Amino acid sequence: MTGALIFIGDELVCGAIENTNSVVAGKILTSYGFEIGEIVILPDNVESITKCLENLTDKYDFLIVSGGLGPTDDDLTNLAVAKAFNLRLKENKNFLSAIFSAREYKDSQDIAKKMALLPEGAVPLSKDFSSAGYLLNIKNKLLFFLPGVPFQFEFLLKNEVVPKLLQLKSKVKKQVIKTLRFFDLNETDINQVINNFPEDLLSSVKIGYYPVFPELKLILQGEEEKKISIFIERLKEDFSLHLVSETDKGLPEVIGELLKKRKEKLAVAESCTGGLLSSFITSVSGSSIYFDRGFITYSPESKVELLGVNPETIKKFDVVSFEVAIEMAEGVRKKTGVDYALSITGFAGPTGGTPENPVGTVYIGFSFQNKVKAFRFNFSGSRKHIQVLASYTSLDILRRYLLYGEGFFSYRFATGIKEKTF
Repeated sequence: MTGALIFIGDELVCGAIENTNSVVAGKILTSYGFEIGEIVILPDNVESITKCLENLTDKYDFLIVSGGLGPTDDDLTNLAVAKAFNLRLKENKNFLSAIFSAREYKDSQDIAKKMALLPEGAVPLSKDFSSAGYLLNIKNKLLFFLPGVPFQFEFLLKNEVVPKLLQLKSKVKKQVIKTLRFFDLNETDINQVINNFPEDLLSSVKIGYYPVFPELKLILQGEEEKKISIFIERLKEDFSLHLVSETDKGLPEVIGELLKKRKEKLAVAESCTGGLLSSFITSVSGSSIYFDRGFITYSPESKVELLGVNPETIKKFDVVSFEVAIEMAEGVRKKTGVDYALSITGFAGPTGGTPENPVGTVYIGFSFQNKVKAFRFNFSGSRKHIQVLASYTSLDILRRYLLYGEGFFSYRFATGIKEKTF
């Protein structure tokens, strides 16, 4: 299925505001196998919006339109939609009630109620009516109109738009669609193995490779569920350790499910990631069930004071070392009494580093049962890339242990491992 993206706003046309929604939409939609035929940026002008909607609705399977749904005079999308498709604007009582209840519009309800005037046939996308956005079916095409506010746009895109498009895609093409997620794997690694699959299997399954850093999505589509299942089993022969999910779940969610099932708890200590690991863990609803706490021990002093790291260890081995990672993880478990503890210390760059531990060197500690293991990694990329890789690798170390035990810690960027038993 091929669609077009339309972004509306004078501020986008003149470059006063960066069009981050375009980047988000492109990554999310292509990761699910949807093609984007055009990306159009339009000013706040009824005629321009009307003409674009008329033309692109005939041309594409679906449209996603962002912006122009607010209460001010320059928010003209609904007027343009009504004009383009000869629809009346009707007041939506649920939206109107939400507007009158919102503290945000307490002193401007007369202006804000404009947002409740929707084209007839519009189906609101927000379940609690807390944000603008609706779906229209025009000429058997799905047209999604989303708010321009980035966090609202992304939320509705992920939770409302994509599921509806996937459902339509499956019905139209009568296809089975499976989305797998891998970690610590290049798409070329998988591609090379898949190229050796039997021809009859390859011809019956359409394969899409979609990197969603730091994971890799593989979307499989076909008419026969049995063929898809055989394909997945063949992949597992080479990549079972790397396979995070067969149901399009990311590492943080998978870790949560594993810990909840085992009724076990996790705590972490972070240095160079500055709380990013904790943020990933707590991005999952219900994470309080299995996540006890996180320590951000950025300075050497904080590692000593909060985690009990021996000052002599830091002096002898440096703060970025196997030994400090081990004592950080060990200190977290002793302090919290959790089942598992992870620690991270390293040089995320672009400054810092030593000849022995250049920028990108990260040590990850993992405390479990009566052991602590520490792993040395050499990551590359920007500061943000290194921080994300370190955080996800920490989670994956725990995932592999929970699923396969401690004999399967093998990673592309790993350059060493040390262990302490106590």
